[in-house]
Amino acid sequence: MAQSMEQIRQKIKSVNTSYKITKAMQLVSTAKLKKVGKRIEMIKPYYSEVYYTFNQLIPKLSNSIYLKTKDQVINKTIWVVFNSNLGLCGGFNNNLNKLVLEQYKPQDEIVAIGSKGVSYFTNHHCKIMQSYTEINIQSSYNDSQEISLLLLSKFNNKETDAIKIAYTKYVNTVTTIPTIIDLLPIVSIKTNQESNLIQTDFEPDANTVINSAIPLYVGAIVYGALVESQVSEQALRRLAMENASNNAKEMKDKLLVSYNRARQGAITQEISEIIGGADAQSS
Repeated sequence: MAQSMEQIRQKIKSVNTSYKITKAMQLVSTAKLKKVGKRIEMIKPYYSEVYYTFNQLIPKLSNSIYLKTKDQVINKTIWVVFNSNLGLCGGFNNNLNKLVLEQYKPQDEIVAIGSKGVSYFTNHHCKIMQSYTEINIQSSYNDSQEISLLLLSKFNNKETDAIKIAYTKYVNTVTTIPTIIDLLPIVSIKTNQESNLIQTDFEPDANTVINSAIPLYVGAIVYGALVESQVSEQALRRLAMENASNNAKEMKDKLLVSYNRARQGAITQEISEIIGGADAQSS
């Protein structure tokens, strides 16, 4: 059924309003992405050094509770899942949460970062041990310390066998990867390059050093995941709003074509009626 000119005009008005909103949100997300993106560049040297140091420590460990053994059985895992507080960010939350749900066991618990994670895992009947809904791009290392101390307390008191971090890894402005990493116990990965590692002596010994430095390690990984999640969220929201703006613009262009056709049809009909009336009077 052909639409009237008034109906098309109302649709154009509605689509144009949507376009303005999505375009504004795209600009806001772009500004936030630039702001939080600088933080990754600033902290990369720090995290690289932390990871390098622990790679030196891991091969030297012996009988540490923080090192995973081959025959160790993992009965209970605490999942730290980084979600957003707001929506309209594409598959940022769903893609990660589905990945966690595939590995989640009935006895596991969730530390949900972001209100979207709280809602998702509550609806899927998962046990939420703790939730943090105030985390945003303004959050600092000190804000992540509360999470780190909670995780260390649970692991040191043997209230859990393992802790895993689930976050969205930032690759570039259009590519992000849902990622799960083993936080504790540390998994020693042997590579062919292991023999090329610099031989480091630790005083008093590697076990004592790692027991003292483990809070630094946990804090670095948690904060790193927090920052990458924030960057990924803004990147995906900017991309989603850009796609929405482009779709709205395309829809508006199509509606304008339909409107012009309807308008031309109305004009043609009026001219035909005038000509028909004139012919009737002259005959």
